[in-house]
Amino acid sequence: MKIKILFYFLLISNIIIGQKPEYQFIKKGDFPEGIYMTLEDVLNKNPSSKDEVYFKTNEEYNDIVLPEKAFFYFKENNKKIKFPLAVSYKGDMYFQTYRKYTNKKDKGYDPDAYSRFCKVTNYGRFIYFEESMRGQFSKSALGAINPLTYSINGNIKGIVLDLENKEFNMLRDCEDLNNFLKEKNIPEIQCKSDKYTIAELRTKIDEINKPYR
Repeated sequence: MKIKILFYFLLISNIIIGQKPEYQFIKKGDFPEGIYMTLEDVLNKNPSSKDEVYFKTNEEYNDIVLPEKAFFYFKENNKKIKFPLAVSYKGDMYFQTYRKYTNKKDKGYDPDAYSRFCKVTNYGRFIYFEESMRGQFSKSALGAINPLTYSINGNIKGIVLDLENKEFNMLRDCEDLNNFLKEKNIPEIQCKSDKYTIAELRTKIDEINKPYR
């Protein structure tokens, strides 16, 4: 009898150990259109307001592919939207960087344009977008030809919304990236901050998010 009990205990333990942990994830289109004032609104997918908005940008775009950076305005009075955390617009989610919700290591960074919203470019286990941040190294010569070759520790920062810790995490350099991956039980990578590019970071985030899309 004791042998049977031990057998079933080991069997159940192995099943539990063999199960993959379940993670929260978000797909493109999960956010109803509207304005999201707080991170709680975002996590609950519940807009604070559904006032009609429009945007202005210096980037080229079309009706299918919206710009990656934009300033939003209320249609009713043409006032710029300054304080909300995010705006869901025509199927795309836009965030502005907010110190209140950033990882404590990243609170000393500021965007080079306030009240600017950045389009989410990758959805899944982590929501990913990019912003140009002040107070860091200027754009290196590597980025003079193609923005994709900007070093990860340059002006352009990859930012993820960590759904588990409910905070934004700026992936500043290779050490910071690997610390983040390790914390999330994701294999670390071999890289050097001055050579590891934004394009490679995008590829890594896409690899992580792909199973959750």
